[in-house]
Amino acid sequence: ISLLLALLPPLSTSLSPDAVEIAQEIGYPVMIKASSGGGGKGMRICYDAAQVEEGYRLGSAEAKSFFGDDCLLVEKYVEDPHHIEIQVLSGRNPATGELDILCFAERECSIQRRNQKVIEESPSPHLLPSTRREMIRQVKSLVRNVDYESAGTVEFLVDKHQNFYFLEMNTRLQVEHPVTELISGDGYDSGNYVDLVHGMLEVAAGRGIPQKYLDLVDRSNAEGEAEDGGEGANVRYTGHAIEARIYAEDPFRGFLPSTGPLVKYVEPPPVVGEGEESCHIRIDAGVVPGYNVSPFYDPILSKVISYSARSRGHAIRGLGSALDQYLLKGVQHNVPFVRDVLRNRDFVKGYTPTSFIGEHYPDGFSGGRLSKKETAEFAVIAREIGRKRGLLMKGPPLALANARGNYSHDGDEEEEEVVVCMGGIFGDIYRVSSKTHDDGSVTANVTKMPKNSGSLDAGSEPEEAEEESHAIALSSMDYEPADNFAKVVISGEIRALQVHGEDETGMLKLTMYGSDEDVLVMSPGEYQLACHMNEPKQKDLGNFVMSPMPGTLISYGVQEGDIVEMGQELCVVEAMKMQNVIRSHKAGAKVGKLHGVVGASLRADEVLIEFEQMESA
Repeated sequence: ISLLLALLPPLSTSLSPDAVEIAQEIGYPVMIKASSGGGGKGMRICYDAAQVEEGYRLGSAEAKSFFGDDCLLVEKYVEDPHHIEIQVLSGRNPATGELDILCFAERECSIQRRNQKVIEESPSPHLLPSTRREMIRQVKSLVRNVDYESAGTVEFLVDKHQNFYFLEMNTRLQVEHPVTELISGDGYDSGNYVDLVHGMLEVAAGRGIPQKYLDLVDRSNAEGEAEDGGEGANVRYTGHAIEARIYAEDPFRGFLPSTGPLVKYVEPPPVVGEGEESCHIRIDAGVVPGYNVSPFYDPILSKVISYSARSRGHAIRGLGSALDQYLLKGVQHNVPFVRDVLRNRDFVKGYTPTSFIGEHYPDGFSGGRLSKKETAEFAVIAREIGRKRGLLMKGPPLALANARGNYSHDGDEEEEEVVVCMGGIFGDIYRVSSKTHDDGSVTANVTKMPKNSGSLDAGSEPEEAEEESHAIALSSMDYEPADNFAKVVISGEIRALQVHGEDETGMLKLTMYGSDEDVLVMSPGEYQLACHMNEPKQKDLGNFVMSPMPGTLISYGVQEGDIVEMGQELCVVEAMKMQNVIRSHKAGAKVGKLHGVVGASLRADEVLIEFEQMESA
């Protein structure tokens, strides 16, 4: 308190088994977290006594697994805050003996899932310069009073009214430190920026902070507070940087961990975009092609950082383009989810509280969301990729879609009509009428059709024709069959798509904006025949509870013969040291058999529990 830090009332309290009593004294909601580490491990948000009891049990097990210490802390939870942190570099000046302290523009780390950071950026789109100045003043007070020497990070919660509260100081570098480095000084483009690792090592060697870093302090702000620097930052900054953490987890299955070998791994180029739209890309990766992702460690694979000297919007678009050119095959990963967040309108506008993911994905992630026009563009691109594969590989790659009989001629230009099935033969159906011009550009009209219409004649009515017919202009495409990517200019925008090839049925697998699609291109005649096919029925697995991921069976919460309720805990599976509760998807079902053995390793989709067949009424 003597340091004049803004604190959350009350202070964090050491948790003992009487966790419920402590939580009730503080007042709900409360946060339970590990006392010996971070990264969201052992952390739970609790709104009532039942959640505290479960959170204490699971959180202490995770804390013990990760940090060797099951001691937990409890504190008041501030809802919908921004997670803001200030990077500091301090060291004793060997010439004067004084403590030099550098503070940097804040990092916004609020896009979190299960209290683990996913996207970080600097500077924050939320913080006002006046708030930044006061936060830096308090950070300097803390560093001076504890005589701290090294790199460190001071974390705060900031509410919508710019009130802020001290959380903790991490006496180390953070995972997200690259975003601070890239904007520091004159920015990465200039080469005159701070390398925090170098600065930390110089301080540790007793040489103090390098003079070239001390020279980056901005002493010209209009309010005359020279010690605080321009716009409240001690070290001047240029541009904007944003980072995405790439995890080996399946966003389509509740972000459960994914394991196995990286059978294909291609990193994006160091620069994306052209001219003033270009952004520098930095990759900090812990994997290489062929690396085997195991269930025993944290699921992070890499960090992808985009820097723009111009603006936040440019940096966001640069990161999106880099992710479009980041190929990871063999394990599931969160790139599709991150890509969707980067396209979210609220995120682009700067609305980034810690509740962002819960608000925008209340039912989880089900896939990237393309607009109707973007889907039409996707259909045209898929058709042209298929056409080029056919021409260069001397054969039609997609059944008879390249049959010449469906071409008409207008001078020297060819016009073609095909059917593009997005999501396979039983997916959404689009009629694509395209014309290839002498310069290689393509103009097309794309119309969404009713499923199983059986006819593409001019007289057949398209589904919601006025809303779902789109004129598309594909200016150019750079693609060879051996390439992993197709670079196109469509509707005036440069775009990169991942090309994963075809399966044995001729289905072309593509990714655009993180959205994976199985695309089948057919001639109108083929489509009419396909309309007679029946969609296969899904097998009913309702009486089985299966492991959603590879891992270890920690415990069962039921016994054979028990009658379970909807949402009741059935068992706990640990993967990558995270405790995952498997709950009942049925009410009134009777447990017939427990198939797993506690302590045994599990495969994904391995049967754990079988319910008895319920008799029909």
